[in-house]
Amino acid sequence: MLRQRYIVAAILTPSGLFLIHLGGYAYQLAIITLLVLSAWEYTKLLGKINQKPALPLVLIGVLILALSRTFFQFSYNSVLLTLLLFGSAAYHIFQHERDIGNPATNFGATLSVLLYIGFLGPYLISLRALPDGKWWTFLVLPIVWIADTGAFLVGTAFGKHKLAPKTSPHKTWEGYFAGILTGTLGGIGLPLLFVRVFDSGINITPIEGAILGFIISAAIPLGDLTESMIKRQASCKDSGNLFPGHGGVFDRIDSLFWAAPIGYYLILHAILQ
Repeated sequence: MLRQRYIVAAILTPSGLFLIHLGGYAYQLAIITLLVLSAWEYTKLLGKINQKPALPLVLIGVLILALSRTFFQFSYNSVLLTLLLFGSAAYHIFQHERDIGNPATNFGATLSVLLYIGFLGPYLISLRALPDGKWWTFLVLPIVWIADTGAFLVGTAFGKHKLAPKTSPHKTWEGYFAGILTGTLGGIGLPLLFVRVFDSGINITPIEGAILGFIISAAIPLGDLTESMIKRQASCKDSGNLFPGHGGVFDRIDSLFWAAPIGYYLILHAILQ
């Protein structure tokens, strides 16, 4: 299992970094594909706890929201979300009239997929679209990876106090604080590396980097715990099996649903001002 994890990570990490560097339609297509696959996996997880989102609607909805963010950023988000909400309500009213399933809870499940994946996920596209977005994406995503690695190593070696035992029994407070520390250090060190080694030119002070790293690394465990909560109720270890040793797409990018919007707004409104 560990060998599989290392092999898959050795393939995915450079591939992801190359796509971030490349940007443009290649990066956007990759993100859109991952979001649609995540929506499919999320829907299947909800089905295991007797909640049945409207699968065609959520897949098309996530695709449309991601495409809209690709070409128009936030210009049509409100309109599209309103139309998708109306469409979801109509679909589940039709379910109710035909005595199909539990339409009221299914309505909530449909909105959950559309909002959590369809609205939050495309912030990965918006982050890359910022001025010097390549370098900001190279900063935000590696902060997540550095924090996750620090949390895993320290939690495995020294963790004794459970962070959320019912939701994720292996997570500890020791690992959590180690993740915050390593993520904060990553927020300080990575911009210095980018400027001195790659001549990136991004304008961020060490204090701003520390704040960015601290907030992201403090918040991202909630992304992982959100998915763990669903998987625990569904009695599933992973959301899928696309990546051997790593699980599904949703398993791999759940933390990014928190990191991308947090990073986007901190960079846009606190650093780029």
